[in-house]
Amino acid sequence: MTDLKKQIREAIWLLLEEESDDKKDDGPNKPDPPKDDKKGPKPDKKSAKPGSIQIAKGSTGRGRFTGFVGAAGARSKKDPKGLMEDLGVKSAKGSTDIEKVKSVLRVAISYNATMREAFAGATSFSFTEGANTVKGVKVSVKAIKRRDGIKFLSHTLTGAKNADVLDLESAIEIGVQDNDIFIQQI
Repeated sequence: MTDLKKQIREAIWLLLEEESDDKKDDGPNKPDPPKDDKKGPKPDKKSAKPGSIQIAKGSTGRGRFTGFVGAAGARSKKDPKGLMEDLGVKSAKGSTDIEKVKSVLRVAISYNATMREAFAGATSFSFTEGANTVKGVKVSVKAIKRRDGIKFLSHTLTGAKNADVLDLESAIEIGVQDNDIFIQQI
């Protein structure tokens, strides 16, 4: 076992010991705080704000994202026009929100070498869910983890929206379908 792994393991054990000591200090007779059974209504896909860009619950899992994903997020807020310039995106073409999203992603993937390396492309895709046909954009990943790809695409689309390149009339959601990233209108 390497020294780094030993140090990490020791740090975890110390944290666990401190946590168990804290519980002992509270005393065994201390009552648990009351649980709030009223969690409120679950957010409904239909109640999403028009123009919002959401990530489907559970599609990215837990934990931190890689550094470049965080940098893209910061840039999508602080310098969205510069981000769009680097991605080669000048406008979003299409009559529907999904067509606009697809055009932004296609230009970014074809123009920018990093995007081309990370993603295989963006295509129209539809699937049947119960009695409904769901239409959207499927984005395949190449040299990036899917969870990082979902967040990165979210930042890309947010940057396009903040740079006034992408104007959405309805909300969109980024999730997973058939092991690929799937973007749909909600």
